[in-house]
Amino acid sequence: RGLGDVYKRQNMITTKHLSFGYKSGKHVFSDLELSLPKGSIVGLLGRNGEGKTTLLKNLYGQLFSKEGEVDVLGFTPRERKVAFLQQVYMLPEEIHVPQMTIRRYFDISAPFYPTYDEAVAQELIDVFGLDWKMDLKKISQGQKKKALIAFALALRVPLLLLDEPTNGLDIPSKGEFRRAVARYLGEDQTLVISTHQVRDLEQLIDRVVILEKGQIYCNESIADLSEKLYFGPIPSEDQARALYSEPSIVGTVGILPAMGEPTEDTFSMELFFNAVVSQRDALLRIIHSSSNPNI
Repeated sequence: RGLGDVYKRQNMITTKHLSFGYKSGKHVFSDLELSLPKGSIVGLLGRNGEGKTTLLKNLYGQLFSKEGEVDVLGFTPRERKVAFLQQVYMLPEEIHVPQMTIRRYFDISAPFYPTYDEAVAQELIDVFGLDWKMDLKKISQGQKKKALIAFALALRVPLLLLDEPTNGLDIPSKGEFRRAVARYLGEDQTLVISTHQVRDLEQLIDRVVILEKGQIYCNESIADLSEKLYFGPIPSEDQARALYSEPSIVGTVGILPAMGEPTEDTFSMELFFNAVVSQRDALLRIIHSSSNPNI
């Protein structure tokens, strides 16, 4: 199975009746259903302990489900086939690096990925203010993360899984990360970002997946949500019909059923996440959950 087969598939990721639990016996998620299309930047959201990292590891084949099916790029991840491993890369939140230069790390690791682009790697090293001669063991945690983000983007693989990529980055570096993803991620690549720092990635993500109580509560594109929902200040006369509201320093803000033109430029991932975990039923009636089996 070659790389060409990947791009013919409608979905990069599909899980059916996926269940997983650790030795304690408690299920992290049960009967989980998820489909993700190619060519999207997905924000995987959920409260601490909901299983975001566990789900990514199931998709990458580092953890094995007890029940159900997982299809990623047409492969079963747990089989860890070479052709699968060449097409997917996962960057964990906590990174462990060997004592070697960045140049040596890239030279050793890149040959496992046929799509690796050295020109992109060079540009990203420059963008992130790094030097090939830097020793990975001796640089700061933020510099280590930037080096591995550069490696991940330079691989050009069809599927990237990033777990809390902005943790450990300072404010300028977070901006560099967003710009690097926007510039170097190809249209046919799919990027899944697990995060709780929603404001860092709000302008980057085009699909939201929310994991709550072992289930996928939402799997919607921001474009579709913006057609159906308004995000922003809630005038006093509209507060009674608000789907969700909360106080802020500028007054009451929240979510209303959309009226008029779509408001994608004002979409608030933080407001939406808070609303889903507290006012799910009202929101789902608006976004027509019956048409999406993943909600």
